[in-house]
Amino acid sequence: MDNPKQHALIMWIVWFIQLQAAFIFQLFLGGGFSQGENAETPMALWLWVICLVPLVLATGIRWLLIPKIKQFAQQLVAMIIGLTLAEASVFLSIFLVGPDYPQYQIAILMVAVVALIQFAPSYATPGYKPGT
Repeated sequence: MDNPKQHALIMWIVWFIQLQAAFIFQLFLGGGFSQGENAETPMALWLWVICLVPLVLATGIRWLLIPKIKQFAQQLVAMIIGLTLAEASVFLSIFLVGPDYPQYQIAILMVAVVALIQFAPSYATPGYKPGT
């Protein structure tokens, strides 16, 4: 498959599905969007680290690794790894942060969605030139 338009279409479909999955996971696995006040005790630092490190790694993949890759298959693999890391933060916030810190859980979801949005495969779209 050497058609750049087909490559871009595949990447856009994968990206869109992963973006929607973040909300679906929150709705069905997290029991909906969290509401209420956080617990009085601050959330443990290790929870913040576990939830945010995958987002930092995903951002590094998007802005440092993907621009250097020219082959479609390698771009797709790097994109999927980055999307998976961003989705991991959603899972970690659902299962580790849980109902004790609903505001933090939503904050992590919002940051994860921004991390997913940055993977929009404009870089794989034929004719796209950044900055124009």
